[in-house]
Amino acid sequence: MGSSRSARRGWPVVILGVLGTFLMVVFWMAAIRDFGGPRPIAGTAYAVGEQSELSDADTPVDISKNSLLVPGREVAAAQCAMLPLGTTAAQLEAFYREGLVCLDRAWTPVLRAIGKPVVSPKLSIADVPKARCGVTPTEDEALAFYCNRDRTIYMPRERLMRSAGDSAPYHLAVLAHEYGHHVQALTGILSASALREDAAEESEALEISRRTELQANCLGGLFLDAAKRGGALSADFVDEAADSFGDTLSSETHGSRRNQLAWAKRGTGGGTTASCDTWSAQSVDVE
Repeated sequence: MGSSRSARRGWPVVILGVLGTFLMVVFWMAAIRDFGGPRPIAGTAYAVGEQSELSDADTPVDISKNSLLVPGREVAAAQCAMLPLGTTAAQLEAFYREGLVCLDRAWTPVLRAIGKPVVSPKLSIADVPKARCGVTPTEDEALAFYCNRDRTIYMPRERLMRSAGDSAPYHLAVLAHEYGHHVQALTGILSASALREDAAEESEALEISRRTELQANCLGGLFLDAAKRGGALSADFVDEAADSFGDTLSSETHGSRRNQLAWAKRGTGGGTTASCDTWSAQSVDVE
């Protein structure tokens, strides 16, 4: 251990070493602050990603008062030319992109009329999609899906080809459904339903999910009717597309086969967006 005199001679060195270390830490923290390191940011995190339009809705009844649904708007007759469906990746993507042009033309007047943002969604047909919304749903869970965080409709080609084959009405019906989720996102319905679903018990959360999905069926149906009125689609095409909504299995998250078809046909039957108010519907109609 050495003598006490030696120890005393070493104290100044120890003190200077501690002081030097302290100054280095202070300098390092200042450098982080000045050059882009972590810093406090005022804001709120939302479970459904980046929202352009958020909602204070706490219950399904509150969501039913959204300006998309009250008093209701007619979807504009879509005047556009749909391409024939091809099964190669390039042909399929071209078909979907032309479908998105049609969907934008139909929904833009509605969104503008109610003061909501008009944003065209992006598209991906990748078989192994990498969305910003977290884990990608399996094929058993979803043929296609919409991610609000990156404003993208994901239409995995192999999944769609296995289920829809070369049926153009089936492919367009799926695309119209996913665009329905995009409309929900732009109007705040998607964020409101997701926040409510996260806070609810399991049985209520599943019902909220079904109300969300069945409304997307109806919104998709409204587009199909608008495209028929605009001359883009024939009546037979629209009937086949509507029927494809019932070509599915009953699901706790998406609804019974009967209700999936019923809400789609409510849309293709015409009317306004008020026709797609799943939020004030009786529970039996969203089972």
